[in-house]
Amino acid sequence: MRNGIRRFVSDRTGARRAFVRTAVAVSVASLAISAGLVASSVGASGGATRTRTLRSAGSSTFVVADTDSVEKLDPDVITNFLDFQALGLIYQQLIQYNTKLQLVPDLATSWSFSDGNKLLTFQLRRGVKFDDGSTFTSADAVASIDRALNPKTADASASFLASVTKVVATGKYAIKFELSHPDNSILTGLTSVNFSMLPEAAIKAGTLAKKPDGTGPYEFSSWTPDISFVVKRNPDYWGGKVTLSSVKIETVPTEQSIASALEADTAQLGLLTTPEVVDALPSTLTVHKVLAEAYRALMLQDKTGPLANVDNRRALECAITRGQVLKDAVFGDGQTIGPVPLGEYASSPISAICPKQDLSSAKAYLKKAGDPGGFTFTAIASDVEDPTDTAQATAVQSELAQVGITMNVQNLAGTAYVQDWLAGKFQAAFAENGANPSPYVMYGRYFGAGGNLSTPAGYSSPALQKLLLEGDTATTTAQQTPIWQKMTKFLTTNAVWVWLFSAYSYGVTVSSVHGFTLAPTTSTTLDALATTTVS
Repeated sequence: MRNGIRRFVSDRTGARRAFVRTAVAVSVASLAISAGLVASSVGASGGATRTRTLRSAGSSTFVVADTDSVEKLDPDVITNFLDFQALGLIYQQLIQYNTKLQLVPDLATSWSFSDGNKLLTFQLRRGVKFDDGSTFTSADAVASIDRALNPKTADASASFLASVTKVVATGKYAIKFELSHPDNSILTGLTSVNFSMLPEAAIKAGTLAKKPDGTGPYEFSSWTPDISFVVKRNPDYWGGKVTLSSVKIETVPTEQSIASALEADTAQLGLLTTPEVVDALPSTLTVHKVLAEAYRALMLQDKTGPLANVDNRRALECAITRGQVLKDAVFGDGQTIGPVPLGEYASSPISAICPKQDLSSAKAYLKKAGDPGGFTFTAIASDVEDPTDTAQATAVQSELAQVGITMNVQNLAGTAYVQDWLAGKFQAAFAENGANPSPYVMYGRYFGAGGNLSTPAGYSSPALQKLLLEGDTATTTAQQTPIWQKMTKFLTTNAVWVWLFSAYSYGVTVSSVHGFTLAPTTSTTLDALATTTVS
């Protein structure tokens, strides 16, 4: 999730989505070549035929092409990556990350801890209006956080605020969080679109699932499930004049079709993840890239079978060449990583036992485990959820075979994968998980006490829970750094999972687009569209 786990945030294998993509693949590619032609597609009902058109050159609508679709409109419950990006144009949070992954003011102008770091006070920005015309005040901020904390809301990131016992207004433009214990990671958690500031009236009216109402540079215009999501310029945006009159996020079936649309200028920005598609683009297009706020890992269950033996897990880790997996999966366009892939606490070295392949150590661990000839296990994967899974699995199979370890691969449909992943019904799983500059935000839900993803995590340890709590309650970088270093050492020494790599995400723009850059976090990926211009 970068705010989530990509594996269960998008049901890309539903019959309706599959049918839509098949139905429009040829027509969209043709449309991209012949700017302005109409393409037929199937809408949310699964049967009705619609028509749609990507933006023609000279249109006032700026088109963003993506293979994914916006799935939900309520910011509290979204988990799909594109939903965060799209609703990030409409909604804002109290604080946010800048391009250097530093926390900066958003709808809060300042914040401070007191009372032994168990009281967190925010001063709120004045002169901010919601799309409905109402003024943003502390009443809205309190109502927004209370809604996120209400179990009935099922906020996807509610666990990030587990330490919050109460939120109260201390003035028209000030609020305070009362915490059960010092909690440094709460600031990172509050950057999520899941904790957007919402108008109290809309919360009471129950309209947010159908009509977004935010304070950001754009207002909600329309949403056609599986087809498009449209926003228009917010004329009352507190952050200054918004340059584009409207933005349309269009669902296109393949990245090759996105490339064709960019070449024809029927899309002005394409969101891509496949290096070979990017490498084939003409030089007239501008490629922006940033390390994705996600990482690939081979997740392991340690309860039964050969992987219950820590030395077998260590042998597995030492036998793998992460650089080869990176090369085979994404043509080397990324970086090998440890448990913390980004930010000031990034893991270095990436493993305490085998940062690089070490076959001698792998064989020694196998002998220590009582399996000198190797062992056999099964890993689940899903090309539907992550198109790089087959390449990753093939590379890992080849590496493990060198020490006698046999990895069988079960490639599942997306829904089946998600169900098995959530239930922990696997020995190993190739996974693309959300990353975060805060190690606690990343791993508290997996390995912390009461973590909501402890089942797929497949590992539990009081010592690891203690480290996570110590890191979360430490209040300075100097205090946190050695704790998170210990966590990296613990996770890799015990081969809890095998962390593989982070890849790049790409934003490709046509020559007429100026001022666009990709932001490094999912919530802010498209923020630059507030000031982007088209000549």
